[in-house]
Amino acid sequence: MKTTVKYVVLKSLDYQLGTPLFQEELDADSLYFDQIPAVIQYQNHQFKVKSKELKRVYLAEENEDMQTIIVKVLAV
Repeated sequence: MKTTVKYVVLKSLDYQLGTPLFQEELDADSLYFDQIPAVIQYQNHQFKVKSKELKRVYLAEENEDMQTIIVKVLAV
């Protein structure tokens, strides 16, 4: 399933509130949401996952499932 994961910073000294940290697009199964680790490493910084939101869509015209996951993180 096509999966887009967006990481957003809620609080950090180096990033403003709501700053998109990074985004990745991958082909993952429907269980990927539960497999996201509790701590994310990015550019020599550690971020703790505060919340995750999942939106799953089925495109009937293209016969394809897609999901978007928004991960909100705090600097550790």
